[in-house]
Amino acid sequence: MRLLRALFVLAACGHGQPRKPAPVSGDELTFYRDVTVVRQRIELAGATHVRVAEGVTAKDVRVLEGGGSVVSGVLGDVIIEAGPGHHSIVISYTTTAVHWEAAYTLTARASRDRAVLAGALAIRNATGIPLHGAAHVVDAELATATTPDVTPRDLGELTLPSGDSRVPLVAGAPRRMHAVLVYDPIGTKLDNPSPVPLRDASLGVADPVASRVSESFEVDRDPRETRGLPAGPVRLLEEHDDGSLRILGEARLFDAATRRSDVDTIAIGTAEGVTGKRERRELTDEETRHRLVEEFVITIDNTRARPVDVVVREHLYRGLTWAVAYESVPDVHQDGAQAFTMRTRVAARGQVKIMYVVVYTWGT
Repeated sequence: MRLLRALFVLAACGHGQPRKPAPVSGDELTFYRDVTVVRQRIELAGATHVRVAEGVTAKDVRVLEGGGSVVSGVLGDVIIEAGPGHHSIVISYTTTAVHWEAAYTLTARASRDRAVLAGALAIRNATGIPLHGAAHVVDAELATATTPDVTPRDLGELTLPSGDSRVPLVAGAPRRMHAVLVYDPIGTKLDNPSPVPLRDASLGVADPVASRVSESFEVDRDPRETRGLPAGPVRLLEEHDDGSLRILGEARLFDAATRRSDVDTIAIGTAEGVTGKRERRELTDEETRHRLVEEFVITIDNTRARPVDVVVREHLYRGLTWAVAYESVPDVHQDGAQAFTMRTRVAARGQVKIMYVVVYTWGT
């Protein structure tokens, strides 16, 4: 939490003192959610002691280039041996001793029609050695980093002493922003990120579904600016003419559920006079055809004296192999691997019903 608070105010974190011996010179650092992969070029003749991250042993180190071999080692110190003459070799290992968090701010004008995105990465280097190299952050665990929605983010050349460091992620241009109402009755809590759908009939309907509609702001997303940014919390700030800032709302950016979205959405409160209702009208489990069909109706009631625009966000939580077979509104957009949005306008003191049908399939 200390790192997160520092990121929100975009303040630099303190640095610890490097441990001796001298820093290792890494060529590449890739930060995944669960591990960091270190690739390191070493110039050697004969046998050379190499400092590596604490907890890493000789069996954890691989020689990728140059023909040398790891012959022995204890925690944090390995011996690499090559034949006669000078050798340039590349070694690689993983460590769990590097931790990182991303956080963002969106700063809006007082007119609330533009907002500027800023973000930073807090990195805690607990390896016991300084790290250096061309760095990338990947918002996934190493085993799942090749999925289509996961893109590495280039961080440039970094030198990370022991302790805490702050790395800027993005400082973009102003983007368009507008008010909108959002009905998101389920959220991501039920998401099953598997190609085999869950077929439990009570899923998504056993518990009471929220009727709350949120007052929110949508901020246009620039795909080139935000490509590969890791998920993290965001604060929407309003900047006044005297330079003071006020927090309007908090949310998360770039989660898997919204990775394909064209906008970032931040809730700022409850929409008084506007409510939602979600009902399942049909569930057909066709086991012999390896498919499951669900039909839902979303009802939005508006008691206000003026029309409202509402974004309905639905989560296809049973699994990844889904397709929307029918929707009763034309404005539909997929937000992520298991989420899509439907947009509608509700007349003053009016009601709108949205119906959609989703089909899940699975293999034999």
